Amino acid sequence: MTDIEQFGQRLDRVESELAIRRLAYEYCHGADKRDPARWAAVWSDDAVWAVSPDQEIVGVEAICAAVAGQWDFFRQMHHFTANHVVTIDGDDATGEADVAVSAEMADGTWIRGGAVYGDRYVRRSGTWRIARREAGSDFYYSPLPPGVGPRPDES
Repeated sequence: MTDIEQFGQRLDRVESELAIRRLAYEYCHGADKRDPARWAAVWSDDAVWAVSPDQEIVGVEAICAAVAGQWDFFRQMHHFTANHVVTIDGDDATGEADVAVSAEMADGTWIRGGAVYGDRYVRRSGTWRIARREAGSDFYYSPLPPGVGPRPDES
C-alpha cells in the first residue's frame, strides 16, 4: 500500500468518526428543538430505535412519529451526549455513548434521566446514518426537587 493510499484510509476514518459523532449531536438537537427534518436525517430508512428492552420502533417514519408523541407529552426536552466511543469497520460502525436527559412534564414538573446508548451506524451513498440506537436497560427518570427548573417571570 502506498503512502497516499494509507493517508486516504486514515483521512476516511477521521472524517467518518467526525460524521458519526455529529449524528449523536444532531439526534439531540433534532429531538430537543422539535425539528422533524433534522431528526429524520440522522436515521437510515430501515433504522431501529430500541427505546426500551421490550419496545423497538422500526423505520424512519415510525421513529419520527414516536418522537412527535414525545413532543406532545413533554413541554421541553434537553439531551446531552458524552463519552462517545466509535469503532469503524468500512461502511459499518458501532458506538457507545452516555446520555443525560432533562424534560419538563405538562404540569411543570421537571424530570431527569440517563442511560448508555448502544449504536450501530451504516454508511450508504457516502453518508453515515444511525441504523440502530438502543437505550440501555439502566435508563431511568426521577423527578427533580421542587423549585428546580425555570423560574417564573418576576417582572
